[in-house]
Amino acid sequence: MENLGPLAGVRVIDVSHQAAGPWCTSLLGDMGADVWKIEKPGRGDSIRYARGADPKIGSFNFWGLNRNKRSVGVDIKHPDGAALVREMVAQADVVVENFRPGVMDRLGLGYDDLKQGNPRLIYASITAFGNTGPWAQNPGMDLILQATGGMMGLSGFPGGPPVKAAGPVADISSGIYCAYAIALALLHREKSGAGQRIDLTMLDAVISLLADISTSYLNTGHEYEKFGNGHPDLVPYQAFEAQDGYFIVACLTNAFFKRLCTGLGREDLLADDRFATNTARCRNREPIIAILQEIFRTDTRDHWIKLCTDNDLPACRVNDLQELFEMDQLAAIGSVANWEHPTQGPFRTMNVPIHMSATPGSLRIPPAMLGQHTDEALRELGKTVEEIAKLRDSGACGE
Repeated sequence: MENLGPLAGVRVIDVSHQAAGPWCTSLLGDMGADVWKIEKPGRGDSIRYARGADPKIGSFNFWGLNRNKRSVGVDIKHPDGAALVREMVAQADVVVENFRPGVMDRLGLGYDDLKQGNPRLIYASITAFGNTGPWAQNPGMDLILQATGGMMGLSGFPGGPPVKAAGPVADISSGIYCAYAIALALLHREKSGAGQRIDLTMLDAVISLLADISTSYLNTGHEYEKFGNGHPDLVPYQAFEAQDGYFIVACLTNAFFKRLCTGLGREDLLADDRFATNTARCRNREPIIAILQEIFRTDTRDHWIKLCTDNDLPACRVNDLQELFEMDQLAAIGSVANWEHPTQGPFRTMNVPIHMSATPGSLRIPPAMLGQHTDEALRELGKTVEEIAKLRDSGACGE
């Protein structure tokens, strides 16, 4: 497939693993970047092993986070391997890593080392808690950051235990922010000719997802209860139970609530001072929710969603995965991609999420076999057959 992406010609050396860094580099690859995923020979990214998968092929978890990349088997802890990465970086535009602070410096692969051979280098580090402060060396993964960053403390129902978001929101948001920062740094380099270092902390990424709530707390000290399946400042704006499952009613404004009451034939609720405004409904959340829930249990989701739609009121099903992927809308906007793995045959993943008219992204390279592109990358560096064999014999490179 022709590469028309806006990052075509940009080379990324990806020394990251697990989720946050790999998602960042997948997004860059989607938009045309030439991503070299550096993996330890014979082992590779540890997420390749998820659910007992063959690491050579990689798990579906790995596939979902690693596309549009070439897998290059290099042991960065081997002196010759580290030297090889320095050669790669000298010809590259971007480095992405997500080790704990200090690890890359000890290997001679930190920003201060690498920028000497490439002043235009953009070097992006994703850490859990940053490079300084008492938590700098603490380990961090999605669950830790969801808990530490306040996300879990607000998820679940009042009086119940904390609940983790189903998706890895800390990892994915960190990857998105890092890709965004790299794009901005590339734009800056076009104007100035200078590279720079990017420090992206997962803690900041998670807290940013609570931007409105945190601002309210910081300025008022208001302590929020767990949100359940609703919203602390909007009522009704939540999931309700119908005869056959759950659906959403989203009264973002008072006008929507008036339409709901009209559609239900319950104009009397509008005349009740407890429910006349959103502010009043927030103060009297339990009685209005109880009234609506009693009504909604009398019929099906489709019935109530049609009633809401007929009254220009936002509503939808709460989908499970089967319902989600059976939606006609996904086909209409091309959300799921069908493509071919070099050894495993046809498979599906989510498609490129960004749609650009002049410089579209694309899915060009399926999730790579471990070390699949090592020789190809080394030849592009100018290595001879003999030099490649020597690197392999030393243990610095793999098959």
